[in-house]
Amino acid sequence: MLLLSCSVEPKTESLVPEVAPQATLISQIVDRPEPTNQPKVYPDDVGWVNVKQDFGAKGDGVSDDTQAILNAIAAAHNDYTRPKLIYFPAGTYVVSDTLEFPMRGHSCCITFRGQGKDQTIIRLQDKTPGFARKDRAKAVIKTKQGNAAFRNYIQDLTISVGQSNPGAIGIDYVSSNRGGIINVAVKSEDGQGKTGIAMIREWPGPSLIKNVEIEGFDYGIHTRHRVYGITLEHIKVRNQRLAGILNEANSLAIRGLESVNTIPAVVNKKGLVIALEGRFAGGAKTNSAIDNQGYFYGRDLQAEGYQSAIKNNNQIVPGLSQAEYISDRAYNLFDSPAESLKLPIKETPDFHDSDLDNWANVRDYDSIQAAMDSGKSTIYFPMGMYKLNQAVNIPATVKRIIGFESFINLNQRNLRGSFVVSESSKSPLIIEGFLMDYVSVDHLSTRPLAIKHSKIHKQAINNAPNSGDLFLEDVQLLLNIQHPQNVWARQLNPETLKDNRTKVMNPGGRLWILGLKTEGKGTVIETTKGGKTELLGTLIYPVNRFTPAEANQAAFINQESEQSLIYSVSASQADRNYTVQIRETRNGVTKEFKSKEMPRKTMPLFVGHKGK
Repeated sequence: MLLLSCSVEPKTESLVPEVAPQATLISQIVDRPEPTNQPKVYPDDVGWVNVKQDFGAKGDGVSDDTQAILNAIAAAHNDYTRPKLIYFPAGTYVVSDTLEFPMRGHSCCITFRGQGKDQTIIRLQDKTPGFARKDRAKAVIKTKQGNAAFRNYIQDLTISVGQSNPGAIGIDYVSSNRGGIINVAVKSEDGQGKTGIAMIREWPGPSLIKNVEIEGFDYGIHTRHRVYGITLEHIKVRNQRLAGILNEANSLAIRGLESVNTIPAVVNKKGLVIALEGRFAGGAKTNSAIDNQGYFYGRDLQAEGYQSAIKNNNQIVPGLSQAEYISDRAYNLFDSPAESLKLPIKETPDFHDSDLDNWANVRDYDSIQAAMDSGKSTIYFPMGMYKLNQAVNIPATVKRIIGFESFINLNQRNLRGSFVVSESSKSPLIIEGFLMDYVSVDHLSTRPLAIKHSKIHKQAINNAPNSGDLFLEDVQLLLNIQHPQNVWARQLNPETLKDNRTKVMNPGGRLWILGLKTEGKGTVIETTKGGKTELLGTLIYPVNRFTPAEANQAAFINQESEQSLIYSVSASQADRNYTVQIRETRNGVTKEFKSKEMPRKTMPLFVGHKGK
């Protein structure tokens, strides 16, 4: 373990759909300029294995690199505290079998990272034996199975199933608590193949699927198991045979789905699908863009070529454009408009500096603070374990702090440190890739702050009255917005299993969540002091039995504030569920929405606000 410190070391009726003129979407989707996909450059000492340098993979588009990549998987670290980071430099890596993550033991936490979608390609050989039968579909990449598939990431690369491989799956994916498929393309060169991304094994989430494009296959994305829920943002599906996205039972929160298909963009057989800002082009007049048989909530949807944007339980919903649509109804306790809160949405900031002269390795400095003060834009912690026992001030010159799955103060109760964001800047600060114990992030300036792909355990994000925007993406933590603040969260996991603490507290802030997963008892979200909370999926999972003393515990509390909620509940028995789903107080009067009133353990939309 490397020691680094600061000092010495380092009942409201269903909504009437809005019908708008048909939009021309093909040009918006197909001809939309793509951002330049420049190679992402990293230092050589971040702590990952390089499939070329370390294991002899060629990446030349000709040589079979299957065994070299499997050797890299086998040789890399293999437990929770030593994740496997496997790097694929630019090139085309030809494979002839499944790149399978270990299926036994506690061998979680594997990352495949390339240099960019147009730079790193993993390509299945044409007509590969074993990939011919759809009834025995086989994946190019298959992650670990089960409920402990923590922190599996696939980032910045393309998976191609080549040609004449009709039984191919691009990625057979499972991840637990946090993980994701980020900045990835999955393609079939001849349109054949079973599924681009399959998430049909137990338990397929929670996880974040973001900036992903899928070309060809019967299904672009296929989800099945009810537990735990998946968050998807900025997804493009094209030229599928049966459906862009098929959901059989899961809870999906989707924002920014773009589809160019004659068949439905989304088929929801059972479960919950939330879709915001969907654009569906190229449809056939015999199909609707959304074919729903479960629960569906849609907002800002536009379709072109289809008979309608939505078909609900075999009934055509008129219109190619839907401002807001609920397949069931909006529920309420007080007089409220039958619509969601519709909080403004901002994109999560991103930053990558490919000039390595602007990167600083904390191990090259006497302290973490010295590295922060180096004037470099990117401060990185090579994968490992670090100790921090003081406050580290983050100057405005630092734009990104990246940990490559490093631990700080792992179970070190005698050490308490913090990252302090006190200098203001218009440039956002991004902190990503850390597992922190007893380390807080103190957000004390107007500077925007984004925390990604991280866990903050036994501490918190602290803010101040003037704190800037906060973005959380694929993060595990208990969230307490101490002072009013704007917060946007994607794939937020504030689980607690051993106590009844409130998981998310919003006193006076504005909180937008796309995809939430919880475990354990305790109130999920408490909104007070005039705060506004909008929850768009996905799943709360109480797990444990409620004692008689806990029987009146509410999942959601709204105290003289505003909220709208869409979510599912997974509870195997009545005593493993909240008796009260929602407790709301308005003008001094308190009412409760009980679990027995909830349709099939799904809240299609609960409205607890006064509207504009």
